[in-house]
Amino acid sequence: MAEESQNLSEILFKPKFVYKETSTISNGGCPLPKIIRQDNSFGFTKNFYRPLLRYEWVLSGGNALDIDEALSKISVAKGHRTRECFDTIEDYGPGNWIYEFSSIAQKRVNLAHENEANREYDKASHNYRMASRYFSIASFPNLKGDTLALQADALSRSTYKQMFKVDNSLGYLKEETFKVDSKDVKGYLHLPSYNGVFPCVICVCNYEFGPTSFFRMYNNFFKKEKIAIFVVELPGTGECDKLTLSEHLSAVTESAIDHVKTLNNVDSTKIVLLGSRLAATSCMRAAVLKRDDIKALCVVFPYIHSVFTDASLLKSFPLCLRSSLCNRLDLDASSWDTVIPQLKALSLKEQGLIGAGTKCYFDTYVGCARKSVVTKQDELLLSMTFEHLQIDEYENGVADITDKIMFDGICQFLKKQLCE
Repeated sequence: MAEESQNLSEILFKPKFVYKETSTISNGGCPLPKIIRQDNSFGFTKNFYRPLLRYEWVLSGGNALDIDEALSKISVAKGHRTRECFDTIEDYGPGNWIYEFSSIAQKRVNLAHENEANREYDKASHNYRMASRYFSIASFPNLKGDTLALQADALSRSTYKQMFKVDNSLGYLKEETFKVDSKDVKGYLHLPSYNGVFPCVICVCNYEFGPTSFFRMYNNFFKKEKIAIFVVELPGTGECDKLTLSEHLSAVTESAIDHVKTLNNVDSTKIVLLGSRLAATSCMRAAVLKRDDIKALCVVFPYIHSVFTDASLLKSFPLCLRSSLCNRLDLDASSWDTVIPQLKALSLKEQGLIGAGTKCYFDTYVGCARKSVVTKQDELLLSMTFEHLQIDEYENGVADITDKIMFDGICQFLKKQLCE
């Protein structure tokens, strides 16, 4: 009886941890805002706090059936929600976003362990890759202070590294440490081989995606074309979590350029910058400031000027994106009307870096949707700054088709720059 009592006591008084539910972070728990226009380029999805970027998740390595299974469980769950959104189950358990995507990730990890035990290393690599993608989706939108999401992100990175360890055909993954504002940060260098000197694309992650998100592009395109990639992050997330986002939002990208130029396996005359959304802003800013150090620039849905200054665009941000941006600026999205004037400092036009007589002569590719974040004013500013400019515009609304066409356009542009 004493033993039973002791066990019961351990159960009854076992510490319970209460973690913040993601949708309450960096917004003071404010109500969902009334959106002026539901812009698909922001990933707006009705009844969800998070944007559902299905095609981008599949394009970067996920399985559509796995993803839809997790979303279905999230949608029908009966637990207490902090908001009228499917993905805001408060407790970590069935229906919770991080729980459901971490669960399908863990199943893949278990399969990978079985594969390794049977020396089926190609299958193990595949399952580690899938696990990494699902842990990464679980951590979305990667907010500082989201403890469970940070744990999922750490598992995404560890399974990603394990994938390369068990499968030599993938090339080589190496963590590189470099300095930004006197702080150590890390980037992930992907090499097709240890032998040779390769052109390099510096891939900058936006806040919607972690460093494992470029794998499919690397494996299906860059590796085959003998191109290295160096994946880095924006301030305030992942390996750059000690940095704070500010108007100098290209600090990591600039330092990454300097670092890859010192690497023996990188051709310092063939460096290209690639990024989307706010990461594109970082790439453009770094490209202008270090125009003699890069060969080309490739950006998708870039935030240039209008998105930081046009109130109608800013009020089209769903709460998740507002919270994500404020999270890195150490602000609170519940006071969005007071945040909006502060975002003006991030505009490249306001900083005097584009449209002010500055000229860049490297080739530049811009992929965007019509009537969205890249306005006609932004296009004029781009044409005034980048001498050799290609802008591909697509209809806003058909995300899957648009992303696929844009992906092909990016690959064609990069192949021309680095392989011909």
